[in-house]
Amino acid sequence: MKKILLLNPPTPAVEEPTVPPLGIAYIAAFLREKNIDVDIIDLDLEREKKDIISDYILAENPDIVGISGLTIQMENVYRIAETLKKASHNIIVVAGGAHPSSLPEQTLKEGMGYIDIVVVGEGEHTLFDLAHHTSWEDIPGIVFIKNNQVHKNQHRKPIADLDLLPFPARDLLKMDRYRGWGPLKQAPSTHLIASRGCPFDCIFCSEKAVFGRNHRRRNPERVVDEIEHLICEYGVKEISFYDDLFTLKKDWVVSVCDEILRRGLKIDWKALSRVDTVDYDMLKHMKESGCWILFYGFESGSQLILDNIQKKQTVEQNVHAAELAKKAGIEIFGFFMLGNAGETEETVIQTIKLARKIKPKHSQFTIVRPDPGSDLYNSHIQEINEKRISWSEYYAFPKDTAKIPVVGTTMTVEKLLYFRHLALICMSRKALLKLFVRTALTFNIGQLKKIIKILF
Repeated sequence: MKKILLLNPPTPAVEEPTVPPLGIAYIAAFLREKNIDVDIIDLDLEREKKDIISDYILAENPDIVGISGLTIQMENVYRIAETLKKASHNIIVVAGGAHPSSLPEQTLKEGMGYIDIVVVGEGEHTLFDLAHHTSWEDIPGIVFIKNNQVHKNQHRKPIADLDLLPFPARDLLKMDRYRGWGPLKQAPSTHLIASRGCPFDCIFCSEKAVFGRNHRRRNPERVVDEIEHLICEYGVKEISFYDDLFTLKKDWVVSVCDEILRRGLKIDWKALSRVDTVDYDMLKHMKESGCWILFYGFESGSQLILDNIQKKQTVEQNVHAAELAKKAGIEIFGFFMLGNAGETEETVIQTIKLARKIKPKHSQFTIVRPDPGSDLYNSHIQEINEKRISWSEYYAFPKDTAKIPVVGTTMTVEKLLYFRHLALICMSRKALLKLFVRTALTFNIGQLKKIIKILF
């Protein structure tokens, strides 16, 4: 019987992680259900324990170690892989997750021989196959090096029936140390995944690299079973639906809401949405069952930019969806993007004006980065490679740094950071008034003109 260890690498950040790594927790639960000995170590949570990997290898001697990696974590993925191989050459080191799925061959190359296999896409069945087969050639969904040649096996289809998966193995994680994602109404708070995949083609998004474009949903009763489990086992009072797009199918959303109400569960919850997938009736059901805030990807106040990024929504839909949520009594968290393809100062100002018109309770202005796996990245690979930005610096935002690889616009990183700072100020009347007075007193005519454009 092979033993598998699953690792979540550290993220270069000051704060502790807010949510547990559900991706590897799903894999662990699936493997355990198949009677495979499996453990999880969240190194992002255990950053202070420098020898935790070496100590574990000496004590447990796992056969396979799987490391899940986001782009910002990849340098730590390579460091951990090296540590593992130096501890035991017999360990099969497997990398998976968003970044390795997007760039499997490059991950193997940058892994410098310390990574044996890259898993592309969902990992549950692939890790199971790796635990049972000594030959890798016939296992779908993996890329590996043999005899100095890269072998890319056939694609593994996404899991069709998500209800066949057990709940994530949260018992293998220190659940009490994760505070929860986003603004919190109550604690303890945690997240769950009710669906996988997104059918849309936004050029900045890389999520389809793992979950694909086919939107698959769990049975509403099964979703609420997990909510009830979290309430009973962990005392959870607030749930974040971590789906790429929770509100795609109205009938399904309403069924989840009705099941929460039928069971009499007292739970506050929130979810990610698109502005063109909601109506007032759906939002009323969501509010009645405990939804208190909805995350909308408004992205831009310029129709030109929305079209450029293939968002397939309109500025008018942005405004209408915000009005519907407020009418239903649901708060709004607005996501806005600066630096998209074709961005100019004029389109940025249109975005800030839209944000001020919508007046979301919370807002985030993000400088666009070409995520590996996204169409934006694929369209600018040569330009990105020429910038020679390390993966840890690639995601430098929200720090004020010029390392961010902005592509598709003539605006500089410094200019975008300036407008991001201005946008955050413009969302507060008090802060905006102070800036206006200070700008007028210092005769900063250029900035004064921008503020006036935003206000009027």
